[in-house]
This record gives sequence, structure tokens and C-alpha cells, in this order.
Amino acid sequence: MHQSAYTPAMALLEMATFAGIGLIAGLIGGLLGIGGSTVFIPAASLIIAPDQQIYQAAAMILNVFVSGTATLTHHRAGAIDFRLVRKIVPAATLFVLLGVAASNRLDANILERFFGGLLLLLAATEAYRIWWNGKLRRAATPNNSTTAEGNAGPPKTSLPILTGIGSVMGFMGGLLGIGGGTIAVPGLRFAARLPLRNSIAIAAAVTVPMAVIGAIYKNLTLSDLSGPDGASLSATQSIGIALTIVPTAILGSWIGARLVHQLPLMAIRICFITLLLVAGFRMLDPFAI
Repeated sequence: MHQSAYTPAMALLEMATFAGIGLIAGLIGGLLGIGGSTVFIPAASLIIAPDQQIYQAAAMILNVFVSGTATLTHHRAGAIDFRLVRKIVPAATLFVLLGVAASNRLDANILERFFGGLLLLLAATEAYRIWWNGKLRRAATPNNSTTAEGNAGPPKTSLPILTGIGSVMGFMGGLLGIGGGTIAVPGLRFAARLPLRNSIAIAAAVTVPMAVIGAIYKNLTLSDLSGPDGASLSATQSIGIALTIVPTAILGSWIGARLVHQLPLMAIRICFITLLLVAGFRMLDPFAI
């Protein structure tokens, strides 16, 4: 995939493919409120070639720009409680370093299977959310103590709870190269009992410093790792991919955020679940499908 024998035409085709994947990743991320790396890593592995370590390094750079853009938007809307952000950031930034260190010690095939398992978990979670939201709408009454978002009771934002959420989001972000929202949003909703809108905003704000530190550490240590063909890896490769995918991912996210109110969201979510299932099983078993 990254061999010097590539002709300029092949290199140009690969760049165009990465740019297209970035556009799709941003579009789905904008439609469903998930990080672009959750789509980019499996899509690049399936469409181009498996190269988990390089893709994770590039995805961490992508996460910086995507989460930074989202944080500005949420801040302007007044949705970020920075008191909670300050409680989560220390654990998230520490554990992202531990996650990157763990990913550097694991074989790329093992990381790919971890990621496949995460995709299947996300598919199950998304299906559960569809079912749960429908149940809440049917059961909603004026005297019901459960809110429309499913948060029963007052928020629980003690330091131990928020530190635990930050630790898990940081470690998984460093281990798999994913954005913090994949882990933090469910944690903030159900463990801290925060509304969905605030959970998404806080997760984006925490992801910015976490992704910066994780991206720097991952890319600085790439030279100690080897690719699928046994060749040494380089930050030049991941940065080149990131420069290709970041602009199209941001464009896709902008388009997706505007299409949310125009397209049948249920059909989109069902297609997304199908995509997660196919990619998840494929990454768990390279010989399947």
C-alpha cells in the first residue's frame, strides 16, 4: 500500500480513495453524531488494505479537527459545561497515553479484531437506542419522571464518576484511535445522567486535548512499529493520509449535519447498523464475506 514502487497515477488514485472515504466518514458522522474515525478506519481497511497502526495514527489527527470544529459549534450554542470538562480531561489525557502504549505493543491483527468487536457493539447499541427511543415516546406521559432522553433522576457528576468515564474514553481512544464521543456519550448519559445534547458537547470538548496528545504520541512512536508487509512505519505516511481526509471529512460533516433534518433518519440509522455489522464481522474474520 505504501511502497515506493507505486507510480504517480497509483498514488493519485489512492489519495482520491482516501478523500472519498473521508467524505463518507464525515457525512455519516454529521448525520449520526459519531466520530469520523469510527467509519474511516474500517472503511480504509476494507477498501484499500489493512494497515491498522497507520490508520489509527491518521484517525487521531482527524479526531483533533472534527472534535475541534464540533466544540466551537457547541460552545456558541452554550451547551458545554466546562466545570465538568475540567473534571474529565485529566483522566482522559493520561489514559489516552496508556491506550496508545498498549496499541503499540499489540499485533495489528489483534487491534483489527478489537475494532471489529467495537463495531458490533456499536451496532447493538444503535439498535437498542432505536428501540428505547420508540418505547419512551409510546410511554411518555405528563407525570412520568423519566425525561424524553431517558435520564431518570438528577445528574450524578461526582469526580469519581467523571474520572471513570474519562479513563475509559481515553484508554479506548488511544487503543483504537477512535474519538471520545463513542465511549463518553453513553457514559455521560447513563452513568452521569446528563441530557444527550450536553453529553455530546462535553465529549467533544474533552476529545480535543485528548486527541491532540494521543495523536502526537502515536505519530512519534510509529517508527518503532512495522506494517503488514514488515516495513517500518513513518509519521509521514499517517500525516499524508490525514491531510487528504481532513478537508473532505469536515465537508462531509457539514453536509451531514444539514441533511439530518431532510432525510428519513430511521432509514439512515438502519443502513448504518447494517454497515457496522458487515464491517465488524469482516474485521473479526479476514476470510469472511
